[in-house]
Amino acid sequence: MEKETMGAIMFVSFFSTIFFTLYYYFQARNKERMALIEAGLDLSQFYKKQVRISHWLRLGVFIVGIGIGLLIVGLISQYQTENIVGVLKVSIIVLCGGIA
Repeated sequence: MEKETMGAIMFVSFFSTIFFTLYYYFQARNKERMALIEAGLDLSQFYKKQVRISHWLRLGVFIVGIGIGLLIVGLISQYQTENIVGVLKVSIIVLCGGIA
């Protein structure tokens, strides 16, 4: 297959996977809640106020994510024969920080 065709197939497959994962997640959640309503059970467990996480903990996890991104960029730079584009380095670091 040509590169353009493979890229298009990967793009469509990626977003289809995300869409169907979210669709089935929300569908299952809705069915579960409807079953609880039909059984006459209390739904307050779904609407409880969530426990707040410390800002320092969030900052620490974010910094750990950035550190993992720096580690990945360092490993790729060390074992790659060609130089990595600067945008790719920044995007890997930001992506790891966002995932954390």
